[in-house]
Amino acid sequence: MSDTDRVERSIDVDAPAARVWALVTRPGWFINDGAVIDHAVDRDGDVDVVHDPVHGDFRFRTERLDPHRYAAFRWLDAATDASTLVEFHLDERPGGVRLTVVESGFHTLGGTEADRRRRLEENTEGWRIELAAARDHLDPGAVHRAVHVDAPPERVWEVVTTPRHFAAWYAFGGADFVPEPGAPMTLRWDEHGTFRGRVVEADAPHRFAYRIAAEPDAEPADDTSTLVVLEVRPSGKGSLVTVAQTGFAALDPRFGTASDGAGTEAEGWEGGFAALAEHLAGARG
Repeated sequence: MSDTDRVERSIDVDAPAARVWALVTRPGWFINDGAVIDHAVDRDGDVDVVHDPVHGDFRFRTERLDPHRYAAFRWLDAATDASTLVEFHLDERPGGVRLTVVESGFHTLGGTEADRRRRLEENTEGWRIELAAARDHLDPGAVHRAVHVDAPPERVWEVVTTPRHFAAWYAFGGADFVPEPGAPMTLRWDEHGTFRGRVVEADAPHRFAYRIAAEPDAEPADDTSTLVVLEVRPSGKGSLVTVAQTGFAALDPRFGTASDGAGTEAEGWEGGFAALAEHLAGARG
């Protein structure tokens, strides 16, 4: 096999094999704009058709699944019978998994040697980015989630940093704050209570950060709060919105383990980002 026919990349992921397996067996999880997002997926015979809002449609056929150890997929060219083979190897290590991807078969895609070299270089860099995105997405002690929305960054910024909009997609019981560093923040949920926070950064229209207390009616001190960073950037004809919520390991032990706290918050952000996309679509309509 020539050196223009194979890409191999590895990364250490601090998550159990079952969790890594759940991600790598999602069809086309690595088709994105630098952060793992949910895709619409259709089935065409034995082929999964993945619809990405920025890069278009991609076709994959599952070749082999050896649970928690090995997964192989054919990445099919839309116009020809050509394909590359994408293989994921999961090797358990202390504290997590070493995740390795091997993509081969570039020679079947045709073109010149220079074309194959270009594809190899592009995919080598692409897999570096995607493995890093997988590591962040799977981090058991933090939250890293993303969503693509059909709205420009300026519109997304308004919805993310205006209390009445914020309450429509995340803090459903109400929100009070001014998007200025140092400003106090109050977020409410009928089922959870009232949480106090403090704005840390507001760099329109790209980055909004705040600290939020880990329990109701408490001040957001360093050992009783986590840091939330929302970022917005152009992506295709819309925007990519990402959230990173960190600091669970530094919380007072009474709040439980970092993985428990991050897991609960991740579920909230997944629901919130789905509501954000719907809210922006409704506002546009």
